[in-house]
Amino acid sequence: MLLAAFVGSLIVFALLRSLGGDVAHIILGQYATEGALEALQKELGLNAPWYEQYFKWLGGVFTGNLGVSYASRFDIFHEIVRRMVPTAILSFGSLLLSMPIALALGTYAAIHSKKARGGLVDVASQVGMAIPAFWAGLIMVLILAIRLGWLPAGGYTSPFEDLRRSLRQLAMPILALSLGNVSILTRYVRSAMIDVMSEDFIRTAMAKGRTRRGAALVHGVRNASVSLVTVGVIHLGHLMAGTVVIENVFVIPGLGRLLLTSVLGREVIVVQSLVLVILLMILVMNFMMDIAYVLIDPRIRDKGGGAVA
Repeated sequence: MLLAAFVGSLIVFALLRSLGGDVAHIILGQYATEGALEALQKELGLNAPWYEQYFKWLGGVFTGNLGVSYASRFDIFHEIVRRMVPTAILSFGSLLLSMPIALALGTYAAIHSKKARGGLVDVASQVGMAIPAFWAGLIMVLILAIRLGWLPAGGYTSPFEDLRRSLRQLAMPILALSLGNVSILTRYVRSAMIDVMSEDFIRTAMAKGRTRRGAALVHGVRNASVSLVTVGVIHLGHLMAGTVVIENVFVIPGLGRLLLTSVLGREVIVVQSLVLVILLMILVMNFMMDIAYVLIDPRIRDKGGGAVA
């Protein structure tokens, strides 16, 4: 995990530096004198060799000192920490909502795979995959907020300040993010369940008197959950990328909104720090996914089992 984080940080740093452009020119404007440009570059450390800039920035990741924004002059580390809570609520909230729904729909579609009702779930998941999250969010705002007035159209309140108001404000963003996620995960669960249903232990359970549905619910769901956890955690990166749009649609001050404003303002050091933080969050989730395997699948706990090999 640490090696992946190091390589990822190096790639992010190299790619952003390859874009070109002088930050000092952007801050001071096109009419700035050479003396003023050189002074600002020295102040920001932009005249140092690239490897010195890289290791200084990387060292700041471990010490909590990511520097100061070039133009806005805010402390990057504290700003990221402050904005991490809304993004984490959106991403993990969407994931926690999507996984049980996808497990139920995927299992239903697999059990009834040869019937029309199973086909309807497949069609619905295809439609859900084709709908962009931002479009779903705008439609929800139009219907649920403007026409019906059930939910607020945007804004953010910390759940630690007012839980009820926070849930009302975050309901539509989480639903908008979850729509495509449920559709994708449902497809994976359906495929995994169909494979599980052809296993010998399912036929043995049915031979002992269980119905096809009973065997699927008792023995199949737990096995299919391993694939669901894998795909769900991998899909977490997609959810975090989706927050860039969703947070701007619903005016939520999270990492996605900060990332967009930093890109537009060419705040290179803010962008690279944000991307690294998101990368670290995904790596940690992958690590937790490995732990979840052990809890879900008892075969992995058995060191002599075939699953380990």
